[in-house]
Amino acid sequence: MNVFSKLDPDIVTFHILPHLDGKTLIILSSVSSQFYNLIWKNKNSDLWRNICISTWPSLLTNFPDPIFHSRIISVWPDYRSFFLDAFPSIHPPLINNPPPPLPPVACIFYTVDIFLNGGEGEQQPLYSLYTLDAIDTQYIPHPLIGPYLFKCYLNHDRGMMKFFKVKKEGCEEYLKHNLTFSCIAIDPKVTKRAGSLFTGYKAVSVEPVTLGVMVVFESVLHAPSGLSNFYTEMIKCRVEVTCSWEGGREDKCYVRIIYFTMKDMNEIPLVNRHGAAVILNAIQNGERRGRTT
Repeated sequence: MNVFSKLDPDIVTFHILPHLDGKTLIILSSVSSQFYNLIWKNKNSDLWRNICISTWPSLLTNFPDPIFHSRIISVWPDYRSFFLDAFPSIHPPLINNPPPPLPPVACIFYTVDIFLNGGEGEQQPLYSLYTLDAIDTQYIPHPLIGPYLFKCYLNHDRGMMKFFKVKKEGCEEYLKHNLTFSCIAIDPKVTKRAGSLFTGYKAVSVEPVTLGVMVVFESVLHAPSGLSNFYTEMIKCRVEVTCSWEGGREDKCYVRIIYFTMKDMNEIPLVNRHGAAVILNAIQNGERRGRTT
């Protein structure tokens, strides 16, 4: 390790590694066995807790459950284990493993973080929350109403709302290049795992709407084999983030609402229980690329 090999391991562990982000640590761990051991076999629990919280500030959000950490995060032995599950984003599995069983009620927690990229690579956290989506997978729809479609609304009053300055003129291009979106799906009951549906994704489009501008983010997940008669093999996750200006002031822009839906490649929307099946399958079987553990 050249210069680092001459340093006391405690200096590296407690004074150098804490200044690096999770992605950098993953890259660094592949440089040598010494770095690998210092990073992945690190007993400094504060290191991984701080990395998780800096990557996903929503882990500190107290709504809707003030004992979120003891009830949800405690499913994992430590923050290091949680980070390994949740980072990086889920990719379609190389092998079509059997999907996990669908419980009568699928309880999926979402942690959402939105950042605004500033100068010199700095990121300003704008919006952080976590929320619970309980889906009745055995619900039988009324023939005149039809099934409930998979959709999730996340309102700004549930998170830690922060104002930021964005000029209305040219805001579409500015937000498309500088706004990033992250979302972890957490299943503490069935799979007892977590997975990132989005990790620092940039927008695919930005368009004006009545309330302000709508910033769109998209990712793709693999449909479990049991849904092949209903949808295409790949499922598109679409997140619409609406930003508004309070009182029309350009220094009072904020995230107003987040709307999460799923459709297949033929634009057929997923029903509620099928959306839950896709997410649970992604958490259980999705590939996490870029890890060296």
